[in-house]
Amino acid sequence: MCNCKEQPELIGLPNNYEGFKSKLNQQDVGSLVLLMSCPDCNQLWKVDEWNEYEACYAVKISSQENWEAFDSEILIKEQMIKNRGGLSQKYCMWLKCDSKQVEGGTFCVDHLWITGSRT
Repeated sequence: MCNCKEQPELIGLPNNYEGFKSKLNQQDVGSLVLLMSCPDCNQLWKVDEWNEYEACYAVKISSQENWEAFDSEILIKEQMIKNRGGLSQKYCMWLKCDSKQVEGGTFCVDHLWITGSRT
């Protein structure tokens, strides 16, 4: 039996990429993402292709229609903030940015995203 219902909407896959993927069936392949489904409950997952340099995520999605276009950016940015311990009281060092820095860094989450960070 699966545990899809107990899983959060976004799952980071840093140490268990192949283990997570092995429990699912591949439905489709997109640009650097896979559409996977649970064989027990049919829950759909948009799963990042493996990237040894950046974090990979799996996101629950509700439909195969336009699955590749499903935007998980907000969920990943929230996870990035959580992973780094929240926001500091300091302002982002990016020119003319009034957002708070992510804890332990010099940029806000939006500017970290622009640099390519996903952790």
